[in-house]
Amino acid sequence: MATEQLRCAVRVARGDLVHVRGEWREVCAVRLDRYATGGMAVVLTFAGGGRPLRVPADRPVTVSAPEPPRRPGWTFVEDASDSPAVHETECTTCGEGPEPAASQDIAVRHLWCAEHAARTGHTGFLALRVGLLRAVAVGGVGHGRDECGGG
Repeated sequence: MATEQLRCAVRVARGDLVHVRGEWREVCAVRLDRYATGGMAVVLTFAGGGRPLRVPADRPVTVSAPEPPRRPGWTFVEDASDSPAVHETECTTCGEGPEPAASQDIAVRHLWCAEHAARTGHTGFLALRVGLLRAVAVGGVGHGRDECGGG
């Protein structure tokens, strides 16, 4: 069983497990109601039938805290085997950039930016580095097709 937490009754949702009279019950419906005195009540209906539970909206109820999300069984590493990373640089004012055939050396691109700024007065530049990633299985995750049909 997951850990327990106290939650205000008004925050209980369909599908939550609530501890009622010594047992865990799954909530299948939640609705707001009013007491004759004017206070707000929450009416919880449970899966499997039984009497609904009516509690003051601000009363804490014990709810099973959800399981923490499972960490994916994959890590990602840079993949330089297919092609090296590509560097792109352009001025955010006029869109001009160094020639595509220019060196991928970042220092050369920075020099182009400095010369462009001195020539035009433009001082904003977009610098992108686009590289490939490779997914690597971690902790016994299979290498078969994924849930989306990919390979």
